[in-house]
Amino acid sequence: MFKRLFILSILLLNACTSRFAELGVVSPDLNQIELKQLEQAEYIKNISASSTRRTFLFFTFGSPSLEEAVRAALDLSETDILVNLKADRSFSFGFPLGEDTITITADGIKLAPMFGGFNDEDN
Repeated sequence: MFKRLFILSILLLNACTSRFAELGVVSPDLNQIELKQLEQAEYIKNISASSTRRTFLFFTFGSPSLEEAVRAALDLSETDILVNLKADRSFSFGFPLGEDTITITADGIKLAPMFGGFNDEDN
């Protein structure tokens, strides 16, 4: 009986992970960056965030979003730009519930504030 229960639980508990995307630079809100902002920027390593949707009997309640994971990473780290972004998608299923998740890891750049703009006369 225990052997059958063990085999059944292994068959019903599954998980897999695959690389979803690799991106060099991600910045959804910036239109223009000044050189002085980059020169005085702060570099933050190993930022991580995810977007998850639950499943029930193979039915997913929505789809996880790369954009949602990127927004979460930017908000949590208070950075302006993500670089060296790697996104993994994982699906875990334990009958009858499961999760579909996109997890990103990246480094962040927090730009120096721009007060009144910079110009060449400031050098």
